[in-house]
Amino acid sequence: MKLMLTQHLIAAACLLGATASAQMPADLVKAERTKILEGVGSVPKTGAPGPIAIWGTMAFPILSAPDRQGAELAVAAAAGYGKGRVILFGHNSYLTGSEGGEHARLMENCVKWAGNKPNPRVGLKQVNALNFYRERGFNSAKTFTGPLERKTLNDFDVVIINIQTVTDPAEGDALAAWVKEGGGVVAGMTGWAFEQTSGGKNLAVAHGVNRALMPAGIAITDMSAFDQLPSFQARVDLPAMMNASTAIAAIKKQGGGGTAPSAEEMKQGMSAIQVALASQPPDRNNLRDAVVAAIGGMGSATPVPTKAEPLTEVKNPADRLRLGMETRVLRLAPGSAAAAHPAHVAFPGKAPADAPRITQEVKVNPAIPGWTSTGLYAVAGEPITVTLPANLVGKGYAVRIGCHSDTLYHLESWSRAPDITKSVALESAETKAASAFGGLIYIEVPGRAASDAPFAVSIRGGIAAPLFVLGQDDDAKWNNEIKNRPAPWAELACDKVILSVPTEAARAVKNPTELMAFWKRVVEAQDDVSNQTAERKRPERMVADVQISAGFMHSGYPIMIHVPEAMEMVTYGRIKFPGWGFYHEIGHNHQRDTFTFAGTGEVTNNVIGMYCYHAVLQKDWLIGHSAISEEARKKSVQKIKTASDKWAAWKADPFLALTTYIQLVQAFGWDSWKKYLHSFADSSYGPAPKNDEERRDQFLVRYSKIVNKNLGPFFDAWGIPVSSSAKAEVSKLEAWMPKEM
Repeated sequence: MKLMLTQHLIAAACLLGATASAQMPADLVKAERTKILEGVGSVPKTGAPGPIAIWGTMAFPILSAPDRQGAELAVAAAAGYGKGRVILFGHNSYLTGSEGGEHARLMENCVKWAGNKPNPRVGLKQVNALNFYRERGFNSAKTFTGPLERKTLNDFDVVIINIQTVTDPAEGDALAAWVKEGGGVVAGMTGWAFEQTSGGKNLAVAHGVNRALMPAGIAITDMSAFDQLPSFQARVDLPAMMNASTAIAAIKKQGGGGTAPSAEEMKQGMSAIQVALASQPPDRNNLRDAVVAAIGGMGSATPVPTKAEPLTEVKNPADRLRLGMETRVLRLAPGSAAAAHPAHVAFPGKAPADAPRITQEVKVNPAIPGWTSTGLYAVAGEPITVTLPANLVGKGYAVRIGCHSDTLYHLESWSRAPDITKSVALESAETKAASAFGGLIYIEVPGRAASDAPFAVSIRGGIAAPLFVLGQDDDAKWNNEIKNRPAPWAELACDKVILSVPTEAARAVKNPTELMAFWKRVVEAQDDVSNQTAERKRPERMVADVQISAGFMHSGYPIMIHVPEAMEMVTYGRIKFPGWGFYHEIGHNHQRDTFTFAGTGEVTNNVIGMYCYHAVLQKDWLIGHSAISEEARKKSVQKIKTASDKWAAWKADPFLALTTYIQLVQAFGWDSWKKYLHSFADSSYGPAPKNDEERRDQFLVRYSKIVNKNLGPFFDAWGIPVSSSAKAEVSKLEAWMPKEM
């Protein structure tokens, strides 16, 4: 009979004189991983998996891949728990064993390892792979339905479960108790999608199985990873510091005068700790306390990164580790427990000590999802109190402190603390919340709340922040009172977009009505040209930050820009007005996959952005960027004419590709572009495209029909591949080619 994993550990601990809390010896970890990976060379990446958090004394990674910084992230991990065993995958599709490579062999090994016997009795829940497991020799395998209960689980040695929808704590407790008595679990889910599939619930708080298996020291996370990875290579040797507890012990040992981890070990350990902390529910303190104890023992002062003196991976690895751990711990801290962090003074800034702390009632419209601005600011380290109508408690509403939502952990240099916002669910009629960094206060409205009636919340303890609302406030009120409110951050809003900027920048604005009327027209123009007016449920948001997670600016909710561009964003007049980058990022938020294929991710948004110069600014729409000047466009034409592989050249150069679209608009007018984007809602053009080949074909066919010209030769000249059937469909139209081609 095989020894249980627990018995292996006890024996090893006795031999080594280890304590009961010691980590599994490295040779034992390798031996167990070798069993699971026997006969496995590689496993394809399937779906969009996320990483598994690992911190238990008997927990270890199975499959992993390095992130962009070189730290390994596990897509699958295993753990012993009591007398039983657990394996978790970062995506539910791994449970089927059908993705090719050695995926099938891996799942066969996982079942045998989890069951601790060659032919365990197997049960499948919400996994459509019964025939697969029977074909792999598990002849007694069968599916089961209903809740996870001991009487059902006792029919099996191993259960394979898609745990995406398991939110009932009772089910999680039943499964964990069964494992502890000797059961085996192979489970998977898409952690980052849990908020969507659960109706807005938080994975760390509301997932029954994830919470119940916390004592095993592995957990699904709500993070995403492995974006560009085609497959996972099976390796029996993986870094020990992938286990967060091993990393914490190494850091603590260093603080006590022991050998310092190498730079690579430190990077790996920091990653593992951050992933593990991200998986912890707010009421689970042991891992958080261990991190606090470890970094407290390092003896260094809390680092404060700034734009002038950033913390870099090369120069400040220990300081980055400490600050990264502190911000992770602060995010997990109970809602009202957060002393002011020294780094808040540098960014987002120190609130005036003498600013009155006020109580204010804020109206909330549930039909508008996302962040509802309140015109209030939470002072760093000071709790605020939010009172919510009793009938809305626990329905997904939350209070957010801070608009600077980009996290910077992955960047090589930090100009501010890497994570400075906080969101606290409104789970009771009165909720206290505090942030170590402070920030503008918002009420977060879940997407599913549209049917709720408008309501008001009371917020006590914040300070007044400048908030101008188009149609509600006027220039005189802004200049005489609103912009003088004391908070360090301000907002200017209309129903289509909200700008978040330093109060210093906002106070330079004298014409907020004209400014926000302009921004309203910008978003309305992009909504109109892309046929998304009816789709809009909430305003766009643009937030200035001292450092953002990627790029010069980036799209999303919110759109993020750098602080130096804040003045440009709030300056509007006949001579000076916001430039290309803003329309570019709003354009990204208007892109749809119907008209955006490979090679046009940074192109179709620019076409939508250029429309703002035409429709809103009423200027020459080719003045926005030097890369589309007449001379630059001539160079693009010459480049494509001489390219040996036109399609490769076209895809690789966004401004060269943009010239194609410019020629179409120059020849046929902006109305042709608008009709093309609107055509995807017109059934007479046929169904929407399902893949890139169809997107390119439909670009040719739809645009040709709209302008009543055969654009096939034009597409050939630019090297855009389309099918012969698409060309045939427009072949009877008169061929068109711009003279410069």
